[in-house]
Amino acid sequence: MKILNTKNQEHQKIKALIGGPSGAGKTTLAGTLNERTLIISAESGLMSVSDKEIDFIDLSRDDKGTVLTEPEARIARLSEVFKYLHAGCPGEDGRATWRYKNVFLDSLTEISELLVSKLNKDFPDRKDSFPMWGEYGKIMRSIVKNFRDLPYNVFMSVITEIDKDENNKRYVSFKVSGSISNQLPQYFDEVFQVYVDPEGKRTLITRASDVMIHCKDRSKKLLPQEVADLGEVVRKIQIGGEKK
Repeated sequence: MKILNTKNQEHQKIKALIGGPSGAGKTTLAGTLNERTLIISAESGLMSVSDKEIDFIDLSRDDKGTVLTEPEARIARLSEVFKYLHAGCPGEDGRATWRYKNVFLDSLTEISELLVSKLNKDFPDRKDSFPMWGEYGKIMRSIVKNFRDLPYNVFMSVITEIDKDENNKRYVSFKVSGSISNQLPQYFDEVFQVYVDPEGKRTLITRASDVMIHCKDRSKKLLPQEVADLGEVVRKIQIGGEKK
């Protein structure tokens, strides 16, 4: 029986949720990771990282390049991607290897919308609304937890928006359908928010005293605000200390 220790940084993988408004540059953050990264793209494009050499899988196309127009086909494609990563990438000798250090799922907002569209077809009758949303919650939680538990550093992006609670107080919510929107932070050790100042400078908020925004840093190695550089964030969490 192999016994590990919590001090062993070699086995520590980062599991992070990255929120921010549309256009804040969440996808761009994938280009700041230093080691080999795979982007799983459910969004409309990767123009923001076109100047980088990053592997990606487009959920809107199959391996032959055929466009997948139906939401159920794209959800099935996501399942194929998970199985591929879970089994390990086949090397030249046919054996499974962990070709990537980082997996960047972009984004949970788009995947949520695809899943709702698929289930609306599966449950066409309005009276089936309750079981439909039960199925939706089960599948979304499974997607989040299964990808989170892959043996890589895993980052998932999600669009945020300003919402109001029952007391008419404003807060930042995750744009994901269903009750899982409020549950998302509990599935991650790190929850960051991308903030863009009036001059266009991006910052990662890792801790916030304002109840309007949800952030957390279980590693306790990050500053409340970090430079928008995931490579540096990974280095701080896994190695620690200030950069020399």
